[in-house]
Amino acid sequence: MEKIKKFFILFTIIILAMTILCGTIENGLLLSILSFLAIYLFVDKIKFKHFLLFLISFSLITKIAGILLIKTPLTGDFILMYDTAKHIAKEGIHTPIHGYFNIWGYQLFHVLYEAMILKCIDSAFILKLLNVFYSTGITVFIYLIVKKLTNEKTARITSLLYTIALYPLYLNTILGNQQLALLLALAGIYLLLYKKDSRRKWILIGILLGISHLERNEGIVYVATAIFYLFLSQPNWKKNLQKSAILICTFLLTVTIPSAVVRELQINRIGFGNANPEWKFLLGFNSETYGVYDKNDEAYASDLEIQHQELIKRVLDVKKWPVLFYNKIKIQFLYASFGASFDDLNAGSTTQNLKETIFNYIRVMNFFIIVLAFYGIFKEKIKGEATFFMINFLLFFGAYMLIEISARYYYNPQVTLFILSSLGINKLLTKIEKKKRP
Repeated sequence: MEKIKKFFILFTIIILAMTILCGTIENGLLLSILSFLAIYLFVDKIKFKHFLLFLISFSLITKIAGILLIKTPLTGDFILMYDTAKHIAKEGIHTPIHGYFNIWGYQLFHVLYEAMILKCIDSAFILKLLNVFYSTGITVFIYLIVKKLTNEKTARITSLLYTIALYPLYLNTILGNQQLALLLALAGIYLLLYKKDSRRKWILIGILLGISHLERNEGIVYVATAIFYLFLSQPNWKKNLQKSAILICTFLLTVTIPSAVVRELQINRIGFGNANPEWKFLLGFNSETYGVYDKNDEAYASDLEIQHQELIKRVLDVKKWPVLFYNKIKIQFLYASFGASFDDLNAGSTTQNLKETIFNYIRVMNFFIIVLAFYGIFKEKIKGEATFFMINFLLFFGAYMLIEISARYYYNPQVTLFILSSLGINKLLTKIEKKKRP
């Protein structure tokens, strides 16, 4: 009888395990838990004398595999920028370019960057490979910053988690402008937080954030973060004003001088500027699409006066704000409607079920990172540098409540949240270590 009882217990456990598996594989929960557990056990059990070398190697391998396996078709702005870069590389910078860049001039810096690379090696794969190196550099900065913010073990876990984050890996394949811009911004942040103060340091930070802004116009968010952080963390207002002045002046010179050169060379009429700054806000307050790009809105772009009137109308429709902002948070920060951002990803070889499993895994992993960031900050005395990343996240959050949103726009704030999640990871590790003690 005892053997039969044990058999029923074992059989029940097996059936329940199968039920759990069936219920959690496709929704990404089990895969996410296993990912966290595997990385924790890996870091806990395997000791590396030179972990940074392993991290770089592992990051390069996974990301190179990504650009080899994921065949992403070029669409929209990406193909226009790539084709324009090829044209400039072949015909020179004085060749006529698409009128698009007389409105959205801020995209032109990335085009010129691509043209410079294509002039040397005419290959889209090389551009993707460079994205791999830049995103590996981002991973390294996450490790270095978290190591200073917490400790070695937490830094290893956090950086490895980012290495297996699938959406940043996917973005290496679309010839976008996120990777280099964020790498330069993180280099500036690391200098700001962890290098000794000097005038030269603040000039260098301004240059790095300026070039980052030219590549993708989010550098201004990091400049604003740096200024807020200075005045919150240091009581000496006179020195803070001096540092801020150096940073802002250097940033503005770095951004405006190249733009003036582009206008002088008559590559376009507005340099790296934006002739229609209201456009992003018009899209951002579209309550029908919850701030996601809508082709129907292009009808307003041809007449700036009508566009302005429509923007005012949308902004003043305050009753729609709660639903609009609620859905914008879900889409931008929780990856709702996530699959729409993929254009026929491996359509010939990947089933829809497998795609949904991958998308759900990405969503759940992202949710866990946000929960860990919340857990790390909640009821804790936060170390000074962590304040920088909290300010940075709040500024990104506020900006995306006002302007157009897209899954790929989450690239920068996601890294900020990964760094903040290290606080939660560190709290969990501390509790685990306490329980391990006899």
